[in-house]
Amino acid sequence: MCKKTVLARGFAGVVLAAGIASGFAGCGGDKAKEAPPPSGPIVSVLELPVSLRSQGKPAAGSANLEVSPNEIHLGGHSVLTLNAGSVQASDRQGEQLPKLAQALAAGPHSSVSLAVASAVPYETVALVLATAKAAGAGQIAFQVRAPGGSNPGYSLLDAYEVQPKSTTDQGATFAGLAPRPWSDFASQWDAVQGGCRSSQSGSCAYKPETIAQGGELKIVLHAAGQGVNVEFFRIGPPPDPNAEAAEPAPKGKAAKTKKKKGKKVELIDGVSKPKDVVAEAENAPPATEALFQFRAQEAVSSPSAVTDTIKPVCGSSACGVVVQAEKATLFVRVISLLGAAFPDGTPAPHVRFELP
Repeated sequence: MCKKTVLARGFAGVVLAAGIASGFAGCGGDKAKEAPPPSGPIVSVLELPVSLRSQGKPAAGSANLEVSPNEIHLGGHSVLTLNAGSVQASDRQGEQLPKLAQALAAGPHSSVSLAVASAVPYETVALVLATAKAAGAGQIAFQVRAPGGSNPGYSLLDAYEVQPKSTTDQGATFAGLAPRPWSDFASQWDAVQGGCRSSQSGSCAYKPETIAQGGELKIVLHAAGQGVNVEFFRIGPPPDPNAEAAEPAPKGKAAKTKKKKGKKVELIDGVSKPKDVVAEAENAPPATEALFQFRAQEAVSSPSAVTDTIKPVCGSSACGVVVQAEKATLFVRVISLLGAAFPDGTPAPHVRFELP
């Protein structure tokens, strides 16, 4: 409270005028600047990606996080400016976005409702997810649209994490899930291949004569450009070399061998023997991976061959999957692939998003 001061009458008018002009700054008359009101949505419904998984519901009180090609907003307030959807180097610290982390720290956020425009690069979304996870957000509800729909829905993940990119021979463990044996896929190869072949655009891994035994299964969903992949890898020690059948050597004096680029090339009368495709397939090393490739459109078709490809392995129980994409891959490719692999009505996956 201001103290009253007795002033000489001659100066009273001057002081009064000065007080009015200054808004009585010295007596607390300067009103604190009010925070701007929340903005409207910066990601329109038609900008949301299409997903075959859209019937989830976010937890009550979820933080509202939006990512447009121009900005990141939290609770309707601008947090970060983007450059054509990409994070500027000065706004990034390792795998974290400090300004977003500070905004999230203002209140507990165990769940986040995330609206991302389809054209935002995957790298930006991965950084947002890594920051949200570090801030305590254990649940993510992606805003999406069902195919042909104009109303927002949600693709809900109750179990996710963000990690650096792994190589094909590195395993992936998921909290709460026991590792799956490689045989979960190997025993279903025919069914998986049949699901892939339901797509006219599918490139389906051929089932070889010999499949490696033992090891654990790693499932990767990979998006790049206009393509989406479902990939299965065997993780473990190398297969027993005794499982590889040796190619029978030709009889007679005409059969000789010579080394070429470190490999033995069979010669008959000095001429390279034509390749026997069937023999090569029969004598190939035991298979330790299988890749199934589709055009991106397949991920938003209903029903989808992507669903049919992974269903024999993950249709009845939850799977842990690794999500990979290039830095500039559009987010729509990633979330649509995830939705096609695990559409509404199937067990929700445990997802590891890997930083590009």
